[in-house]
Amino acid sequence: MTLDSSGDLDSPDDLFEYELRGVYYGERRLADLLDELQTSATDSDLVDGFASHRDETRDHVARLERAFDALGLEPRERTVPTFDALTEEKRTADDEAVDEAVQNALYNHVGRKAERLELTEYEGLLALADVLDVDDEVVDLLERNRDEDEDALDELESVSEGGQFQSFVDRLL
Repeated sequence: MTLDSSGDLDSPDDLFEYELRGVYYGERRLADLLDELQTSATDSDLVDGFASHRDETRDHVARLERAFDALGLEPRERTVPTFDALTEEKRTADDEAVDEAVQNALYNHVGRKAERLELTEYEGLLALADVLDVDDEVVDLLERNRDEDEDALDELESVSEGGQFQSFVDRLL
């Protein structure tokens, strides 16, 4: 399984590698984004959640590198502009939101978007892996990443339903 030098996607195996390279790019960018979110957020639950998931995301990168190795591939990234847009959105929130609670709400929203994007990427990879009968070791690595992303999304959603966020909404009403 390896894309030919032209980069053409000619087979399901090529598509799997293409998508794997995209999620690898995304995880690496999200580790940086989560670091920025953790540094910028002021809500203690968000700070802790972003820091914890940043560390998990670094583990995701390592797992993806192991998946590449198990497939006999060199870990390589493929640019995915959607991941870059999340970082831009976070930086826009820094510039435009003057209220601290508004910023925290926006950071939470960016974090949830990132998790949903990751989940979509992993669901697609796992569906392809099933069709292609990809090695169980690779599938296990991808499933672990997906499961941790589901947990991170649940955690962010619980923060958005928590007391500080609710008091912010009540203040607006």
